[in-house]
Amino acid sequence: MDAIVQNIGDAMSNALGAPLAVMLLSMIPIAEARFAIPFGIGMGLDPAQAFGYALLGSSLIAPILILTFIPIINALSRTKLFSKIGKFLYDKFEKKSRSLKNDIAEDASPSAQKKRLVTKSDLKKIGGTALFVAIPLPLTGVWTGSAVASILKIGFVKSLIGVIVGNVVACGIITLISYLFKDYVNWITLAFFAIAVVVVIVLTVKLIIYKPTDTNGDNGDGSSVKE
Repeated sequence: MDAIVQNIGDAMSNALGAPLAVMLLSMIPIAEARFAIPFGIGMGLDPAQAFGYALLGSSLIAPILILTFIPIINALSRTKLFSKIGKFLYDKFEKKSRSLKNDIAEDASPSAQKKRLVTKSDLKKIGGTALFVAIPLPLTGVWTGSAVASILKIGFVKSLIGVIVGNVVACGIITLISYLFKDYVNWITLAFFAIAVVVVIVLTVKLIIYKPTDTNGDNGDGSSVKE
């Protein structure tokens, strides 16, 4: 099994080059940097290089996701063919953002908040988003973090700061783990790959059994899909 991972890594390295392969892998949802970093180290990159290329690739897509991910999901929700997928995805992201919303109390009146570029509530949302992305677990990476930040509606720049800071921490954690257990880095890669496959299967099953309560914009949990 270790040889299989090595052969795949060698093939990708020969076809794309290790840096580009790591960057592209880090952009893939669910896998992201947690898979790309150990894979890159297994391809012969040193930990610092794997960290840098994975961080760059996963961070490059963050602004695009913050601006377009939720609008695309909302657009899907309004189509006949992809309505269920759109509502299912929005429902998942909204539920993940709900705990952050519930933990944050507004620190001043709306008029007072408008006078400040960053309120205490904003800082809590930025910190919450960063912490969410920083935990290198399935469905807590840049893709989900960008969607959660969009739903929290703290603005593009603040959302981007939260996602990028969290991504730096997550990439650092994965790089440290890969470095400390570098003799088993191919097995770490396989473990993250297996986790990604399991997550995809679980999400597919949940999507199949998911039933929105109505077809007029309700997500099935009482909340409406909004821009």
